[in-house]
Amino acid sequence: MDSIQWSRWMSVGIEELDEDHRVLVDIVNKLGADESRSSPDVIEAILGELIHYTKDHFAREEAHMAQANYPTFAAHKALHDTLTRNVESYRERFHAQRDTITGDEVFEFCADWLGQHILKEDTRFGAYAAEQ
Repeated sequence: MDSIQWSRWMSVGIEELDEDHRVLVDIVNKLGADESRSSPDVIEAILGELIHYTKDHFAREEAHMAQANYPTFAAHKALHDTLTRNVESYRERFHAQRDTITGDEVFEFCADWLGQHILKEDTRFGAYAAEQ
C-alpha cells in the first residue's frame, strides 16, 4: 500500500497546523503498514491514537479559525465533526467485527479524506489567514 507523502502543497502556512498535519499523515500511514494488516491489536491502537490526535488537532485548528474570524468556520467545523464520527464509527465496527475491518480499509478512507481536506479546505483557510 502506498503511503501518503507530505509535500509543500499540503502546507497551510501556519507551522503549528502544518506540524499537526504531518503527525496525522504519519498516524494514517501506520494503518497502511504491513504490521496493521496482520494485527487487529495494532489497528485498534492506531485508531485510538488517530481519534485522540485528530480531536486535539481539530481543537487547535478551530481556535486559529475562530481567532481569524474565518467566514466559513461553522462549515469547516462540521467537516471535522464528520471525520471524527466516521473514524469513531470504524472503531465501533472494529470492536463489533474485529476480523472484518482491515488497516487498508481505514487507511484508504483516512488517506483520501485527509488529503482532500488538507489540500482543499485547510489550504483555503491558510490563504485566508495569510491575507489577514
